[in-house]
This record gives sequence, structure tokens and C-alpha cells, in this order.
Amino acid sequence: MPCVQLQIWRVPGHAVVASVATTRAQVRRLRRREAVTFAKLLGTASAQFVPWAATPTRWALLSCWPERPATVALRHATETMTLSLLPLRSRGRWDGVAPFTPAGDASGWDGPLVVLTRSTLRLRKAHRFYAAVPPVAAELAAADGCRLAIGIGETPLLRQGTVSVWDNVDAMTAFAQRAAAHVRAITATPVQRWYAEELFTRFGLLEATGSVDGRAIA
Repeated sequence: MPCVQLQIWRVPGHAVVASVATTRAQVRRLRRREAVTFAKLLGTASAQFVPWAATPTRWALLSCWPERPATVALRHATETMTLSLLPLRSRGRWDGVAPFTPAGDASGWDGPLVVLTRSTLRLRKAHRFYAAVPPVAAELAAADGCRLAIGIGETPLLRQGTVSVWDNVDAMTAFAQRAAAHVRAITATPVQRWYAEELFTRFGLLEATGSVDGRAIA
């Protein structure tokens, strides 16, 4: 059964450079393994990824496996969380590919849900996009049924996204349909044409271990 693994960890400030260098090397090795179909090292931020809210001491590693994944050892980490995820529904592209193959029944899933959004912004649209982010981030961080919300990003400005963990699909749907700033942003997306590429994926949360910022989500 295909499985996606998301590891999130924090390191001391003095170890950031060494940790990132080590993990980049690990990602390169992962990509050479036949069993790994996708691997990305990601920076993190607050509830939505904006350059000025980046958290340089917290990082994430996303990897896709055809079966149960092997956890990557994270040097220098003082706190870690590992999420094992079952792809339920995915649309869009990431670097020109569709990395997640749905393996479950999205309509029948009644457990905790993880939502990943990821986009490449058009440079000339970036300032308008980031002007719309703060109220959406505030809504997401305070949403009922949202256990965790962090921004993720591959570069400081144009390649960004979010990871959020929800009690269930009803909690996620209520936010998507009723949070005013979020609804305005979704409505504006096809008009403003903010994205050169975008991806939206729902996962079932199979297992969660560890904590983020001192908080467990299981």
C-alpha cells in the first residue's frame, strides 16, 4: 500500500547549517533508492508560509514509498514528529509530476485528515498573494478541529504551501466553506492567477508519533 511520510523536526540555532547540509545529502540518497518515488526537504513557517514568518530551526522531510517507509535519522534534532499518511485524493502537480497516487476511499475515510497544499507563485503576482495570506493564516491557526497548521516552503519567496491536520473531514470542510478570508482567497485564485503550478492533496492520518512545538497531535 503506498504510504507518504512527513517528518518535522527542530534543531538548535547553532546546528541549523549542519542539519540542513546533512539532510540534503540524505534526500539525495533517498532519491536514488528505487523504493522512494518522491522526496523533498522543506523549510517551515507559521500557519501559512510567508518569508517573514519562516522558522529556520524547524524543518520537514516529505517522502513517498510504495510500502511502509523507513524513518530517516535526523541528526541534531531536539524534537521530532513523524506522520504516516495514506493518499486519499490529489489534484495538481509538483515540479511537473503528480507525486501522490490515491490509494484509499476518500468518501469513506472517517479518521483524522491531513491536507497538503503547495504552489509555485508567479513572480509578478507574489505581492498580491502575500497581502492575502495573514487573515487566512489567522483563521487556519484558530480553526475548530485543526490540530496543527504549519507553512512549508522550498524557497523563501515563490515555492510555498501548508500542511494542516484535522480531526475529520467535517472540520476541514467547515473551515474551507465558512472561513471568510479563506473563501475570499479561493474565489480570487482563478481571477488573480497567482499560481504557475499548484497541488492539493488529502491524506488519511495512519499514525503520528512525537510532537511539534511541544504539542502532540495523536
